[in-house]
Amino acid sequence: MNPASQLYKLPQGTERLMLEEAFRRQELVRRVQDLFTRWGYQPVQTPVFDFYDLYSPSLGRNADSVYRLLDREGDLLILRSDITLFLARSMGVALREGHAPLRVCYADTILRHQELDDIAANEFFQVGAEFLGASGPDGDLEMLLLLEAVVAALGLKARVHLGSRAVFDAAFPGLEERARAKALEAVLLRRWDELPGHGDFRRLFGFIGNPDEADRLLASLAQLDPSVRSQAQMTVHLVRRLAALGFQDRFCVDFSEVGRQNYYTGLVFQVYLEGVGDAVAAGGRYDRLLARFGLDSPSVGFSLHLGKVETFAQLGELNSPATALPADGKTLEQRWKAAQKSRMAGRNVTL
Repeated sequence: MNPASQLYKLPQGTERLMLEEAFRRQELVRRVQDLFTRWGYQPVQTPVFDFYDLYSPSLGRNADSVYRLLDREGDLLILRSDITLFLARSMGVALREGHAPLRVCYADTILRHQELDDIAANEFFQVGAEFLGASGPDGDLEMLLLLEAVVAALGLKARVHLGSRAVFDAAFPGLEERARAKALEAVLLRRWDELPGHGDFRRLFGFIGNPDEADRLLASLAQLDPSVRSQAQMTVHLVRRLAALGFQDRFCVDFSEVGRQNYYTGLVFQVYLEGVGDAVAAGGRYDRLLARFGLDSPSVGFSLHLGKVETFAQLGELNSPATALPADGKTLEQRWKAAQKSRMAGRNVTL
């Protein structure tokens, strides 16, 4: 490509923010990180690239979207396309079996190829939290409550859809890998004519509603295996616990939420905003992921795509550097002294 034609373009999978946009992004990150700190979540930072072969078994349907490169020794590397994966690798080698529950958070960029018409093309900067060593529904509930706190802190009017990869796994236990991937795609895209099995599966995975409606549906599905019914009821019970805490209008049961990442094992969820064509946040339980890197530790987490919510976030009046006024004084020394007083009073001042 001619360098002149490249001047005003960016490679697919990257973004650029400047001035007021960058300031607003920083303010969003600061507010979310302050909230994570108050909840006891410690910051972590993962490498920008790592050895590709460590991650290839976990990429699944996302393998074609990652960037690969060779280092000077000829090793194949992968650029960070999924912070949870890179975090699992880092923690898997750093922690030991039986470690105390560890709460961590991050704010960082991911790099992956996006098609020109991809509605997820602004997913490049993520903030998120992971609860490592969190077993059982209480860990899931904490993560969902933290997610609710983040959504509230940004003033977003969002709805969280809860499903479960465990429901899907129980429904289709014997499928070979290719057929399983096709069935998963059918549920995610709600293509019911491509879903294998009996009609109860179509009714189950097509359901979106409140816990009472979910209970009535499950009672009517006579062909469901007890293991599928049990996993589905766990999801319904979790939404009831959230409703009991006053969030009945924020969370719903959605059994079509089975997770796009192939490392999910239980709860999965996505967050939707009116006016946005795709989920703005996603997460779930991944009890076996860290074991791939040497540590058997049940975990749950979520990530929020800042690029998708920036225009919807309610941050109030921001003390932007663009509002800075020049300090009084004829010499720089005089202006510096005047600026110091103004800055102590909380005003933005230039010299």
